Amino acid sequence: MKFVVMSDIHIKANADICGRSPQASLARAVTHIGEHHGDADLCILLGDLADEGLPAEYADLADLLSGLPMPIAYTLGNHDDRANFLKQFGEVPRDGNGFIQSVADVGDRRCVLLDTNVPGYHGGRLDGGRLEWLDETLAASDRQCLVFLHHPPIDTALPAFATIALDDIEAVGACLSRHSETVEAVFFGHCHMSVAGMVGRIPAFGLRSLIYQAIPNLADDTFISAPGLPPAYSVIVETGTGLALHVVEFGYDGPTE
Repeated sequence: MKFVVMSDIHIKANADICGRSPQASLARAVTHIGEHHGDADLCILLGDLADEGLPAEYADLADLLSGLPMPIAYTLGNHDDRANFLKQFGEVPRDGNGFIQSVADVGDRRCVLLDTNVPGYHGGRLDGGRLEWLDETLAASDRQCLVFLHHPPIDTALPAFATIALDDIEAVGACLSRHSETVEAVFFGHCHMSVAGMVGRIPAFGLRSLIYQAIPNLADDTFISAPGLPPAYSVIVETGTGLALHVVEFGYDGPTE
């Protein structure tokens, strides 16, 4: 079993971010994945797929993702627009309330994908039946689960993220903890850096961005970007005794005209 995970792609219409083209970065990642991890069973996208949630951004995203040789599963982040996303990706599975929440079974594991997007808000929530869906999905699972979402389900101790965190973090944590025998690990994005913690007894891993990284700042609420660090995606592999998580830096040649 192997998963490729890309987070915080931030496709942006006709503009660079931190001197880099998100479209060029994704194109390079797709090529690199095809060359080195084309045998992956699934590619999971951890939200902030588009920078402004514009239709043109999702059109570019769809075009670039078409080069991947494996199925794709989606979550949404705070920069995404659910309606515009669905106009482009209308066949993506949803829960009973229309949120981009789904499961994908690979081998003896179940991937549970959550939608923490709240229109017009940079924090996240699992309201409107989303948390209940998670609880019911985990309770009904007959296999070990890996949970994927955009916003961190842990307190990262980073003041810059305090006002754009997961609002119902305690309720989400309680739900996951109730199913700690079923949930093997949780993976999230949003922070543009590697960060790890625990949700009760469940390990949680924050993954790096496909476009630019941030530096941990525990002193104050200043977000410190690190555009000199290379973009990265992650690979999760089954080892026979458990799981291994690897960060794959695929390099960048600079802005594309």
